[in-house]
Amino acid sequence: MLQRKISKLITNPNLFFYDMFRKRLFKDQPLYEINKKEDKKIKAGSDSIRITPNINIFELQRYGIIKYLQGNLNCGLAPVDGSDKNSILLWSGYLSGLLSFLKDVKNAMSMNITIYTMGGGFSHTSKLLDELNIKFLESKLISRPDFVVEMSNEIGDLYVLHFYLYDLNSEGFVQVRSSKALIKKCTADEFPLIYNGEVTRPKKIDAVYTWVNHADTNWQAKWSQSFPDETFDPDRFTSNDELKYSLRSLNKYAPWLNHIYVVSNCEKPEWLKEHEKISWVNHEEIFPNNDMLPSFNSHAIECCLHNIKNLEENFIYLNDDFILSQPCLPNDFFDDCGRSISYFEPYGMVFDKNTRKEIPDYLQAAINSHKLLKEKFSDYSARNLHRHVPYAMKRSVLKEIESNFPNAIQRTRYEKRRSETDINLTSFFYHHYAFVTGNAVSADLNGLIVRPENIKNILGKNSYKYKILCFNDGNGSSENINYKKETLKFFNERLAEKACWE
Repeated sequence: MLQRKISKLITNPNLFFYDMFRKRLFKDQPLYEINKKEDKKIKAGSDSIRITPNINIFELQRYGIIKYLQGNLNCGLAPVDGSDKNSILLWSGYLSGLLSFLKDVKNAMSMNITIYTMGGGFSHTSKLLDELNIKFLESKLISRPDFVVEMSNEIGDLYVLHFYLYDLNSEGFVQVRSSKALIKKCTADEFPLIYNGEVTRPKKIDAVYTWVNHADTNWQAKWSQSFPDETFDPDRFTSNDELKYSLRSLNKYAPWLNHIYVVSNCEKPEWLKEHEKISWVNHEEIFPNNDMLPSFNSHAIECCLHNIKNLEENFIYLNDDFILSQPCLPNDFFDDCGRSISYFEPYGMVFDKNTRKEIPDYLQAAINSHKLLKEKFSDYSARNLHRHVPYAMKRSVLKEIESNFPNAIQRTRYEKRRSETDINLTSFFYHHYAFVTGNAVSADLNGLIVRPENIKNILGKNSYKYKILCFNDGNGSSENINYKKETLKFFNERLAEKACWE
């Protein structure tokens, strides 16, 4: 026995220390092993899982893929935020075992599989009839701190799992590779206490959309009654099913969201069925005065979002052209202290001595907001716009802003379309007010505004490079046929899986 241990220490020190670590870590748990050579059941407790070269679909569905991996590869959970059970901590020595497991799942459940690293360093897609090349994938992933696995099939099975790798040092300590780790280094005894998926209990976070469809006949009638001599801007009011794909991206990459509200003065699209997780909110439900309606002014509508009934304190606000393109966590939008996270542009654009004759309406609204903030916080200058990514917001702060600036809020609400006196509450005012009052912090993330001139940057292998995408319809892009074609191609490749509300 001693001779075998010494031999293992010399020939494979990593495995030696892992075995020592594992006996301490899992001494009170059932032992499951993957045996690729024979159909064998190993039992050390009341429950057992049969592992064969071909995955047993019924057992996989019975236990769930997370429990299945925990039982066979002794994985930890939630290595970054302490609660996300779709984030899995794996010993690097088990990478080959994981890939073998994925290969069997692919074959048994007719899956398409994509594996990629955050930031676009590596991506590989294996379609239904393709063979998963384990050696190739292992060579590409073995030195990485983390990677994402997406699996789906035609009957609606969908898994998005974020794997983080850890190593064992010569002292037997677990060392997580990722710099985002909840705890980067721990002992064998501490491992199950930290990486069990129950360390934190995140607060509920809702999502809110505003949506318009220029093809809606009732909407057209309201526009004609309000502005009989003017046509509407197709760039601002056209719908190309962006909402469907944006909602799919939430379902795929932010399944932890509590509830989704869609604010609109149009009929629901036909593809959206009744579902307990989505509420359709009419303008009449949130505007405090019917004299303010109908409204075609996004600034006015956004000044009423905090009036949504049952809206949680923490929520993210999205335009329908926002797409999540990688797994997101609550801490991408709210920090550990509950403060909202604002993603400002790195450069300033807003100042109150602008001498240009023509100022874009979004910038004019920011200038108006800048002046109001300067009056209240004389030492603070709000210069940076918020990036085109989801806006994290706190309902109580929005109510506080309305209490402190009632005239600006009411004036904007009464404008039926964008005006020179508007403020842009959700995309500028809130974030600077929350920041200067200590209710928000600033950060950065990997995002891109997709336009006709750069859409090639997100097709093919570059598809997995960015966390957030904004498919902006400004500057006439709504009439660009090739841009619409390429956009639809991206949606159908990356967001083909229907959500439960379709």
